[in-house]
Amino acid sequence: MGSQAEEIDEFNDVQNTIFVAVGTNVEDSKSLILWTVNNFSEMKICLLHIHRPALLITLCKSINWIHLLNMFNRLFIVFIMSIFLHMFTVDGEFCVQNILNEYSEILSQAGVQAGKMWIEANNVETGIVQAIELHGIRWLVMGAASEKLYSKDMLEIKSNKAIYVCKQAPISCQIWFACKGHLIHTRRNGSSLPSPHGSQDKLVQSFSALFLEGPQGVSSSDLHDRLVHATKDAEKSKQKAFEESIKRWKAEEDANEALSKAEASEKSLMEEITQIKEIEVTLTAKTQEIETMKNQRDQFIKELQMVKYQKPGLVDRISRARDTERELEERIIQAVNLLITFKESRDNLQVKVDNTKRQITRLAKYVCEESMDLSHAEFYKPSFFEVMKATQDFDQSLKIGEGKCGSVYKGILRHLRVAIKMLPSLGSQGDAEFEHEAEILSRVRHPNIATLIGVCPETRSLIYEYLENGNLEDQIASLQWYNRIRICSEICSALIFLHGSKPQIIHGNLKPTNILLDSNHISKLSDLGINHLIPDTSYNNEPEVSVYMDPEILEFGKISVSSDVYSFGVVLLRILTGRPALGLVNDTKCALENGNFGTILDSTGGDWPIEQAKELAYLGLRCCDENPMIRPNLADDILTKLGTMKNLLTVSQVEPENHQQVPSYFVCPIFQEVMKDPYIAADGYTYEEDAIKGWLNSGHKTSPMTNLKLDHCDLLPNHALSYAIQEWQQHS
Repeated sequence: MGSQAEEIDEFNDVQNTIFVAVGTNVEDSKSLILWTVNNFSEMKICLLHIHRPALLITLCKSINWIHLLNMFNRLFIVFIMSIFLHMFTVDGEFCVQNILNEYSEILSQAGVQAGKMWIEANNVETGIVQAIELHGIRWLVMGAASEKLYSKDMLEIKSNKAIYVCKQAPISCQIWFACKGHLIHTRRNGSSLPSPHGSQDKLVQSFSALFLEGPQGVSSSDLHDRLVHATKDAEKSKQKAFEESIKRWKAEEDANEALSKAEASEKSLMEEITQIKEIEVTLTAKTQEIETMKNQRDQFIKELQMVKYQKPGLVDRISRARDTERELEERIIQAVNLLITFKESRDNLQVKVDNTKRQITRLAKYVCEESMDLSHAEFYKPSFFEVMKATQDFDQSLKIGEGKCGSVYKGILRHLRVAIKMLPSLGSQGDAEFEHEAEILSRVRHPNIATLIGVCPETRSLIYEYLENGNLEDQIASLQWYNRIRICSEICSALIFLHGSKPQIIHGNLKPTNILLDSNHISKLSDLGINHLIPDTSYNNEPEVSVYMDPEILEFGKISVSSDVYSFGVVLLRILTGRPALGLVNDTKCALENGNFGTILDSTGGDWPIEQAKELAYLGLRCCDENPMIRPNLADDILTKLGTMKNLLTVSQVEPENHQQVPSYFVCPIFQEVMKDPYIAADGYTYEEDAIKGWLNSGHKTSPMTNLKLDHCDLLPNHALSYAIQEWQQHS
């Protein structure tokens, strides 16, 4: 075996040099070299190539040289062998150098300078082991298998040469086995070393010795013939050896290919087995699902058959139920018609009876319990910011009223439409006293009194419920006479309620602008107790306002129940005549005395009943008498007379354009609107469901009509009245 190194100093530093075993096929070993460069950039690299000797030398090893020596002259054979050995040695070295130069060029392109070593040996694997032993190689990289056999799941060495080196190389050498740029195996501990092989030099020496020991005296012609014959035999042996090598190579390739196919088949088989198992599981689940669906189908069929059997009976029951329904509907219609007739008769009789006295008597009993029941009512106190936001910073377009007692703005607070009255700060009490007075007024609840929802001490403002139709002063010309009489009755009822409460409440500022109208023209008093919130208010400089006030208030500042009676009398005359309040009392007296009262009646109110209107005019003049002792009583005189005039309202008297007058028992006493869901409370009165529930949920335990404590808070739907309202709405 021969060896050669171009750069001897690199082999002396084997500790820092990594050797790469390369073959004759440069393309197959290219990936191995590049993998080494990428993974061992800090170490020196040396190329190691094992060159197999020429075929003739191999053949020489197998010839029976003792027999040849007996046939040829020793010296001639030695001469011939020397020529052949020199020829093949020179050609072999030239070929190895070309191969190593190609590898060096690849490394140079990668920017790496590498040493070169080639060794001649009969077997590549034994040559690599001998090179490791001879040069003390510590680090070696070689191929794990042919690149054709590489696969992603390759985990072990498949090359016989690599397996041999892995087992036989010295323990001191660490070997990396790679394939196609991937590390397959790393050997850190090896097996025991094999017995060393003799070198080619020793073999040649033994051959030379045998030649020298051959027979003497053979002629040159015979020697030449025998040599030619031996050469032909050698050529034949060489050809046979080459063919055997090709067959062995093909067999190895076929075996490797078969092994790869077997492994792929095994892997495919395992995948198919896995898929079969999965399909079996899915099939089992589907089978169970189909079985379940079959059971459900059978159950549905049974149920369908039962329904078919029951269908005739059900159809018969439905037919009978429909017949019963029609009978009940007819009975309900008859009952509703009878109920409407009875209701009308009852209302006509109740109007004739002194119903007002009975109601006033009940209201008187309310006083003791009202303060306790209403003390728990929630009082709304919006902040300054909320008031500013509701009025859009007191936008003038939202102003709906202005006077000596302040300006009124409309707005929305917490999703509720409200009227916000801004009081003047001059002459007002402190915040605590102002808030206390307002809270007392907020406890007053009556269907004809505007509800004080809350107060904002920061802005000196009162928060009232918003009423859509403004005040009586602006709407009086559009009202018919029966609506005006109803409004007078409502205001009279509200004043009686205030005067009968404890502590007694006196309005003190009654005038048409303080009588507000909701969407159904139901009247409600506003500015209740405003004199307590603005004590220093004076009306002496306002003739249009002072004309409604009792002269005692203007002269002595004294306010009493009779003061409200005086103001009511002026309002009553104003409603009858439609004339301005200034000078109205004298004009009415003159008209009555001259017998031409009909000339001053407001013709926009329709066809007045003249005689009843005259009685109301006389009553109004009595209210405006300067002597308080002569003024009539609101409950005994005024409300009774107004009730008599309300009896004149019949079904024949209609509101504009085909709208019948709403029966009073259709109207909710709280909302003053036609009820949609009427409910009967414990006091016997019927209310709108939302109205009575809101009344009870706000903490009230008393009747909104009688002010008496309710026995219970249970509500009962009034179906008969609901049907009557629906029928009336259909015909109106």
